[in-house]
Amino acid sequence: MRINTDDYIVDKSHLLEEAKDCYHRLNSESMEYTGWVDYPAGIDRELVDDIIATAEHIKSQCSLFIVVGIGGSYLGAKAVIDALNGSMHGCPDIQFAGYSMSAAYQEKLIRRMNSESTCLCVVSKSGRTVEPMLSYAILKDRMFAKYGIKEARRRIYVITDETKGDLRIDAFENQFKSFNIPTDIGGRYSVLTPAGLLPIAVAGHNIINLLDGAKSLMDDRLWEEGLLDYASSRVALQKAGKCVEVFEYFEANLTVFGDWLQQLFGESEGKEGKGAFPACLCFSRDLHSMGQFLQQGNQIFYETIIRIKESAFDLEIPWQAGYPYAGKTIEQINECSESGVIAAHRKAGIPLGIIEVDKLDEYCVGQLIYFFEMSAAVSAFLLGLNPFDQPGVEFYKQEMKDLVLKL
Repeated sequence: MRINTDDYIVDKSHLLEEAKDCYHRLNSESMEYTGWVDYPAGIDRELVDDIIATAEHIKSQCSLFIVVGIGGSYLGAKAVIDALNGSMHGCPDIQFAGYSMSAAYQEKLIRRMNSESTCLCVVSKSGRTVEPMLSYAILKDRMFAKYGIKEARRRIYVITDETKGDLRIDAFENQFKSFNIPTDIGGRYSVLTPAGLLPIAVAGHNIINLLDGAKSLMDDRLWEEGLLDYASSRVALQKAGKCVEVFEYFEANLTVFGDWLQQLFGESEGKEGKGAFPACLCFSRDLHSMGQFLQQGNQIFYETIIRIKESAFDLEIPWQAGYPYAGKTIEQINECSESGVIAAHRKAGIPLGIIEVDKLDEYCVGQLIYFFEMSAAVSAFLLGLNPFDQPGVEFYKQEMKDLVLKL
């Protein structure tokens, strides 16, 4: 992994020592909800083996695996699976539910359940979040109606808090196979726990390599310097009036990874009138809608490009495309687009940083996850915030509950 913060064009020197202190605080094991910090290195190998074995069993049971969750309970898993180009050949199709209360979307899933062999997994630490619990109630009911009690119990999996909550009771009463989300890890930092690892493994991807990628950064001094530079630059830019961070990538498979970044930074930093609004753009698609604004619009933003050095796939462009494209590859043209955007935006004076990994495989995706998790936490501390709470979310929930009670 390589982190280039030179073109953020901001003085962050006054923040670097404080950022280092924040980083050491996170590693001190003295703070609540920091279990994710050493989890990639400390996860029990027996647990990893159990997740892999369970995933293999699920593959033998079904062609459709529905994962119910919202926020960090689904975004991390979907981000990784999409980044790795979806389910591997012969593995179940992974569909996600519980992040929306759209009846139309639920109906589409039910139609598929009726015609395909299905397993169901619900992911919720509290077991009380409205959207996934409503979806789970509907889909669980359909599973019991389709398979009967005995067989449905073999096809439903639960990932929740290790000691408390309605789902823990539900798993015990129905004898569902279950995994724990550690008490000291919050949802948006949980992708490298069973919450993310089980769906990722069912999709056929190597979760050991994913964890190893995250673990590789934990003792890397060069990475630590890059992390502190990035976190300090973000805060310095925000204090200089840059209130939007635009994450950009030239790989469409990172689109949901962008959604995960939005939650990670939005919930970790968006408090007390602080934090940069996290926006995500997929190029070259969004160059045809937002490229003009980026080049010449109100420069309230800074850019962070996630760069993939080597694509796993490529295609030669046929002669019908004409000069100068025929005979070249699509990735060569994509690289030209990327380099052209970087050059143009540098000339426009846009603060621009680059986070680069070698390729989109499990190891490098694990690095990206850990890097951004640590960056969000350090940046929030530098802003004087708690990265691990989300008090503002509770306001809309109470308003919604009051309206439901009036129905």
